Parts: sequence; C-alpha cells; structure tokens
Amino acid sequence: MKLIIATPFLETCGGMERVVLKIAEHFDARIECLNYNPENTFEGFKNLEVNSKRQNSKSKLPFGKRLFGAIDAGNYFYNLKLNPTDYDIINAHQTPSEWIRNKNSPVIWYNHSPNREAFDLYEWRMKRRNILSKVMFWASIKAYKYFEFRTVPKIEYVFTNSKNSQARIKKYLHLESEILYPGVEFEKFSCKSFDQFFFYPARIVPEKDLEFAIEAFKKFLSAHPKGKDGRWKLIICGSLSKRPEHIAYFNKVRAMCQQIAGGSIIIETNVSEERLHELYACCYAVLYTPVNEDYGLIPAEASSSSKPCIARNEGGPKETIIDGVDGFLVNSPDELSERMQLLAKDPERAVAMGKSGRKKVEKNFTWDVFLSRFDKKAKEIIETHSNKNTSAIKK
Repeated sequence: MKLIIATPFLETCGGMERVVLKIAEHFDARIECLNYNPENTFEGFKNLEVNSKRQNSKSKLPFGKRLFGAIDAGNYFYNLKLNPTDYDIINAHQTPSEWIRNKNSPVIWYNHSPNREAFDLYEWRMKRRNILSKVMFWASIKAYKYFEFRTVPKIEYVFTNSKNSQARIKKYLHLESEILYPGVEFEKFSCKSFDQFFFYPARIVPEKDLEFAIEAFKKFLSAHPKGKDGRWKLIICGSLSKRPEHIAYFNKVRAMCQQIAGGSIIIETNVSEERLHELYACCYAVLYTPVNEDYGLIPAEASSSSKPCIARNEGGPKETIIDGVDGFLVNSPDELSERMQLLAKDPERAVAMGKSGRKKVEKNFTWDVFLSRFDKKAKEIIETHSNKNTSAIKK
C-alpha cells in the first residue's frame, strides 16, 4: 500500500506527531508537510521522506505571521494536486491538511479534533483578544469554515482518538467517525523510583493550562512543603515551538514559576526522549490539566511508567483514567492540591495505583491494535475507490 501523509506542522513532540510517526514508519509513507523542524520534533522523522515547504520569509501583512501562516497552509493543501501514481490513499492529520481532499482521493482522515479555535475554544480564545484582533479572528474563522464545509463531506473515512473528539466531530462537522485509540510504546517506559517531584509533561501552549497545575502546586506547598527528602518540586517539561504566541505563553508561565520561593518549579523544554522517559521513571506522580483535551497520551504514558496520573476531569483523560484506581480526576486546583497531598502522605497507595495503570495499558493501548485496524480500513477504502473508477471507465 502506497501511503502519503498530509500534515501542516511537524515542529514539536506531541501526541499528533507521535501518531504520524508510527503510521509513517509502519507504511514507509511519504509526508507532505508545510513546516518541518527536524530539530524540534521526534528523531524518527529524519529517517523518513518528508516533503516540506518551509516558511522562511517573514509576513509583512498587518494581521501578523500566525494568520498569514494559516492562510498559507489552507491555500497549500486546498490547491495541492498529487500525482495519482504516487499513492493508493492519503492520510490527513492536523487541520487544514484535510483540504487535500479538494483535488485528491481517496482520503482517510485521522481527526485528532475539529479545529478547536473555530469551534469549542472559539469563545475562550475570543475573550483573550483586543478589539482589532477579535475582528481579524472572526473573519479568519468565517473563511476557514467556508472551505472546511466545502471539503470535509467528500472525505472517504474518518478516524478519531476518543469519544470526546468523536462527539465534537458529530456536533461541529456533522460527520460520523470511528474511535481508534493511539497506542503507547509501554516497553520503553519504566519505574525506577518515586522521587519527591510531581511531573507535568505537555507542549507549552495556552490550552494545556499550566496555570491550573502551578496554582495547585502552590497550594500543595503551603500545606505540605517538605517530605523526608526535603522540599517537594514540580517539573514542567514539554516541546516549545518558535511561534510568537507560544513564546509569549512560555514567558508568562516562567514568570509565574519564579514567584514561587525556593526554585520549587523547574521548566525544561525540548528535551530528548531519554530525558522524558527518565522524568517519568523517577517522578512521584504525573499531573495533566489541559482544557477539554481531545485525548491526551500523557495519562497512558504515566501508567506505562507505573505512576498515578492526576488529571482535569474533562475531555480525553476521563476515558483513560479510572478515578481512584490508577489516578484521580479533579475539577479545580484545590482538588488537585488535595489529591497531591493524599498521595504524598500515602506512598504505598501511589505505588499500587501505578501498578494498576501499567496493567491497563499493556492490555488496552497497543500500536499493533491501532495499525492493524488502520491497515484494514485503508485497504477497504482503496478497493472501493478502485472499483468505482473501474465502473466509471466502463461507462
């Protein structure tokens, strides 16, 4: 099967990039990508064919680089015409790569979530903008939706990563989809110790709401400042892209952390996979507080490391954490702080919850299951498409 993968960005180490990498490696796929930063994303992409169109020139338009980049990405995929002999099927990922269906078929779309800025996070984003920015944002979303609704009904099949994303796809795009949970390479994760630090691994972007975890940790320190090995710490670790809005958010979070005495919060960016696995292996527990996360691999990776995960009680984590068994689901920073205190006072419970999580991922979250189902459905679509073309030729 000749597969081409379409995605606008490969410039961080996130869940989407991990899924793209696993599919590309399995099928030896070519990747059509607008922005590719090999130094900031997973090493494995360097062994694959990535056809990238870098944006080296700076936007001189009054509405800024980010909006210009979105327009460029939409134009690129909407008008891209591939050679039909180069592929049997196309697999689209992050929006607006699905617009590749405008001039190419068949397409199987792994929809990690409908565009959150255009749909479920629209009001949340709008509140954080000034008047001029609101007008620009409104106009850009109107244009985006026009092309989105012209294109997505043509797509042959849609996979998604969770019940949460499936509900959004139905609500906002009026499409049916099949849930196909991403796998976890649990054999790469281990548990070495339960050191005195909590760990929050996530991309450094506003929707991960690092402030939620920082506020909870601040409350935790007030009630439980020291353990047997000294002062507790929080380590935040994640990919940071060079986009201006992400740098601004990083600076905001860093300033918050610096206000907490004793250097109790440490931020590490763009670390190696070895360092990431080491932090998982040695942390006491994992925190995860994004805003209505689509799916989120973090709870499954925490369980792979035999560590409990305390996550915000919304979105994907509700599907991957069994509350009170292998982690906790919380509704506020106060609740998060209380669960952190509970685990800090009961190391045996932390160990037991971690073991329960490890058993769960070994049973339910494997890449073999993911790739086998993807392969089967892709071949069905290719066969159906081929039969339609044969019938059309005969007519």
